[in-house]
Amino acid sequence: MLKHLTKPPLIKKKNPQLFLFLHGYGGNENDFFSFTTSNELPPYFFFISLRALHNLNDNTGFCWYNINLSNIKIYNISQALKSIKEIIKFISEAILYYDLNKNKIWLCGFSQGAILSYAVAFHYPEIVKNIIILSGFPDKNLLPKTTIKKENYKTLDFFISHGKNDAIIPIELAKTGTILLDNYNINYLYKEYESEHNLNMDNYYDLTKWITKKYVNEF
Repeated sequence: MLKHLTKPPLIKKKNPQLFLFLHGYGGNENDFFSFTTSNELPPYFFFISLRALHNLNDNTGFCWYNINLSNIKIYNISQALKSIKEIIKFISEAILYYDLNKNKIWLCGFSQGAILSYAVAFHYPEIVKNIIILSGFPDKNLLPKTTIKKENYKTLDFFISHGKNDAIIPIELAKTGTILLDNYNINYLYKEYESEHNLNMDNYYDLTKWITKKYVNEF
């Protein structure tokens, strides 16, 4: 299995729902793990934060695929596609190993992790359900090449947030996500914030509110 951190549910239930984090370029599995301590979230999730495959900086910074830092559109596609497969493989392994609910998978990605979250959802809509896109966009080179029937995506739901002042991934790229989801009639909530390439408190509040509402409505 890939390197990862776990936090079991505060309130134990049979077959808890997996909430999986994918960090951004140069980050690691600790980046969003503090999010798991939020009192605003339902206490029933089994949280897992994955470490990306490629070491960038002495085992403290990692990436899902190497990029040209001066142009985010230039990157190692083969590494990216392998990471997508490894993420799905890990989900399957984690469901069995930790005895998790295979029908209620949450995926939360930041930046490069968000780009891969789009790709994972479109390649494997039968596996993931609720997808959180933080400061990312859908990269057409990582999406399926064949035409997919719209009904295959009817169970997906997205929360998408982006900073209006993001200089790393311009907000125009984030907006392409809404166009893609509209084309497939996929449910989503899209929010913009007065922030850069990060989450501010308003974003955090809206995200936890969306997660809680989704969790409650599905039970």
